[in-house]
Amino acid sequence: MSPPLEVTTRSTRSAVVVTAAGRIDLLTEQPWREQIEDACAEDSAKALVVVDLGRVTYLSVGTAPLLLRAHYHCLHRGRRLRVAVPPGPVLGTMQLTGVAETVALFRDLDSALRPMVQSSW
Repeated sequence: MSPPLEVTTRSTRSAVVVTAAGRIDLLTEQPWREQIEDACAEDSAKALVVVDLGRVTYLSVGTAPLLLRAHYHCLHRGRRLRVAVPPGPVLGTMQLTGVAETVALFRDLDSALRPMVQSSW
């Protein structure tokens, strides 16, 4: 039996970050999905929702499309969704399912939290 999925949500100055650790599949995805949906719908000035998959060991092909729904859910509320996912099997699942073609992917959490355009000021 695999260890339970751990999901936490925290706020930074510019984003709401949902971090998952463990295995995400159809049996474990509910708390992860709910926290992402809550982050997208949160009534705050944060324009960015970041999903950190850096400690996820497995992402099922049946669960990966939830990130597409979250992407559109965030857009509908004036937010941008970014996903931090290092090279490996989880990124492979996102590429295989087509999620990587629509959702903004970043190599790690730090790069996902950086502004897209950095001023020299």
